[in-house]
Amino acid sequence: MKKVLVIKGRSAYNVLRKAADEIAEGFRAYGCETEVLDTQAEDFLVRLSGCLEQREQYAFCFSLQAIGWEQECTALPQLRDMRRVGWLVDDPFFHEARLIGSVGTGAYVLTVQDAFTQRIREMYPKFEMIETLYHGGFASEQVPRWEDREIDVFFPGSYTSREAVWEKLKKIDGIMGSIAQKVAARLIQNGHIRTWDEELRCYLEEIQFEMSEDEFQTLLRAFYPLDEFQRVCIRERMLEELLKAGRRVSVVGRGWNTYQGGGSENLDILSEEGVDITEVIRYMQNSRIVLHNINFETGMHERIFTAMLAGAVCVTSKYQLLEKFFEDGKEIVTYPADAPEQLPVVIDELLSNPGRAAKIAAAGRKKALQKHTWKRRGEQIAKWMDDGLNFTYEAGDYDRISSMRAMRCCQVCAACIFPEQFAII
Repeated sequence: MKKVLVIKGRSAYNVLRKAADEIAEGFRAYGCETEVLDTQAEDFLVRLSGCLEQREQYAFCFSLQAIGWEQECTALPQLRDMRRVGWLVDDPFFHEARLIGSVGTGAYVLTVQDAFTQRIREMYPKFEMIETLYHGGFASEQVPRWEDREIDVFFPGSYTSREAVWEKLKKIDGIMGSIAQKVAARLIQNGHIRTWDEELRCYLEEIQFEMSEDEFQTLLRAFYPLDEFQRVCIRERMLEELLKAGRRVSVVGRGWNTYQGGGSENLDILSEEGVDITEVIRYMQNSRIVLHNINFETGMHERIFTAMLAGAVCVTSKYQLLEKFFEDGKEIVTYPADAPEQLPVVIDELLSNPGRAAKIAAAGRKKALQKHTWKRRGEQIAKWMDDGLNFTYEAGDYDRISSMRAMRCCQVCAACIFPEQFAII
């Protein structure tokens, strides 16, 4: 039996910790003996040292966010002798130290967005394989009947006002700050029909700013506050359209007590702080509709799958990749990303037709249980490490872009062995 080492770290609201446990279950289901080490345990370093001394016993080492890779040339040289998989579930910008510090040999990188995968292939070609594997979702074994649920519309996520994020943009110095503000204004003016990085590229091309693709990818880091600005604007508009139309929306997350937009009397704040992922799942299981919003088009999101697995109808803005996974109106419900004013009508139609809504929820849950749990992702990773073939999600889905293989020598190493992981909720 193959043996797999899983390293589990910290994450906001325990999202990645729970995901790591369920991925480990997927490894076991595939037939791998699986050992999980928790970086938060007092004996973690002792246990890790023991595992690394017997590293030849493991088929590979897995971690969300590539834990420890930045120390492959310093404190953890034994890690270089293991095949290892690092699955980055947020922007690679947050994990540059690990990408730079890894020697790359024997290291397999996964990301959750095609755009992230392409960026790493261009900037860090030293890794053995660089692929996209989309998010999984947290499975709910038993769920209440759709008609018996108490919450009509639920949105799990924090709130920040547009004005607060605009102030952050104003603090960017010099010409970079001026460009950031211009692009932010364009995002609003154009109805967010493009993602923030696409809008930035369009603006720079219009002003004939000469740059290579590598230079543009480097520039993205300086303008990353635009990502938060766009997410905040989309989220605020989505919720405000419903609240102003008199629809009650239940929320959990930091910042909602500061909401001063229209329809605030219809806002039901279940928690003014972020809650553990297990509590979010319970809320979803008691909700008829779960709202979702994104500002990217090259990946999926855990919230989509988890909402469906909880037996709720997931309502999200429409984008092309979504069509590869679910049938709109039968397994999921979408609204035009550039026309959130249509959202109240979409919600009303579902709530006024409970039979149809319940069928959509059931069909979505069935599909997600078959294909899109974190456990299923663990099985896919184990198979991938066996055969190296492209990830598939179901028959007829498009193929993943072929993997890039390369080897390079070590670059500059970072200082901290286990920095805090990030989880975007």
